[in-house]
Amino acid sequence: MMTNAPALTPEEIKQAVGAVLSIAPETIDDDANLAQLGLQSIQLMRLSGRWRRSGLQVDFATLAVDPTVRSWARHLGPERDGPATD
Repeated sequence: MMTNAPALTPEEIKQAVGAVLSIAPETIDDDANLAQLGLQSIQLMRLSGRWRRSGLQVDFATLAVDPTVRSWARHLGPERDGPATD
């Protein structure tokens, strides 16, 4: 189990996607298909590469399967390894 591993919140994912698409992050619904909002594969490759360089374990294919904030948060968020136990 990775402790202190980098993670992204849904809000941080929306910030990154909003910046790439030049749209307000608060207008992005957690279940919206980001490809339908205009996210292109090259932009997705850049996002996944940037997140990988920051220490996240993610790849383009994983994100491309279900391009929604909710899905990405499952792969990139703090709960990705399951809930913490005491």
